[in-house]
Amino acid sequence: MDDAIRRALAPTDAEIRALPLGANTKFARELLGDGRQRALDIGCGEGKFTRGLTAFIGEVSGIDVKEKSILKARAAAQAEGAKVDFHVGSADALPWPDAHFDVVIFSNSLHHMPDAARAIAEAMRVLTPGGVLYVMEPVAAGHYHEATKFVNDETVVRTDAWVALNGSLGAGLSRVREILYRSRRAFDSFDAWKEDQLDRDARRAAKFEADPEGVKRTFETLADKEDGKLAFDQVFRVDLLRKA
Repeated sequence: MDDAIRRALAPTDAEIRALPLGANTKFARELLGDGRQRALDIGCGEGKFTRGLTAFIGEVSGIDVKEKSILKARAAAQAEGAKVDFHVGSADALPWPDAHFDVVIFSNSLHHMPDAARAIAEAMRVLTPGGVLYVMEPVAAGHYHEATKFVNDETVVRTDAWVALNGSLGAGLSRVREILYRSRRAFDSFDAWKEDQLDRDARRAAKFEADPEGVKRTFETLADKEDGKLAFDQVFRVDLLRKA
């Protein structure tokens, strides 16, 4: 495997420790800059990252296929006073006209798309010429991945998403930059993390039930103990691409 590809998909522990540390929105602001007019976050979930975009982008929209997530996103935005236009819908058929956004984002979501290549094509449709596609994906490496893969191993789908994204290069998209960084994840307890996992997908209950003590032991062993919490560095990769 080419070393640049290996680092993008499977950095070593030493390489991970050397990565810059910060919140996802911090790196988004650094890479996108201030003054962007209109952004769309595809697969926005409950909208935490999406709401953060409003600090430096004029108009922000988010879309997710799960109505439950969008209802939570709208409630959180209202509570925070963040102006975001949230929609329930599919990445395969976005309800906006061509060339509507100057930034389109997949925030931790491209690997969840049933057809990543089709989702990228639809994102390109609503992106203005000269606009940028911002793809933030978790990397299948590091202690957080190792601690959680027993109930949610996304190594294959994350790799497939990377392959689909790179397959779009030369077909109207060119890479501006690729970076890796660390973002801190902290949980009050193992049970708090378990609840979060089951809220995301109730089918994961079977994985917990198969080896409850083993999953708990691995999670707690790999965690850093900080202020009474179980904390991890989660590795993210951002690919910033420009539409011709």
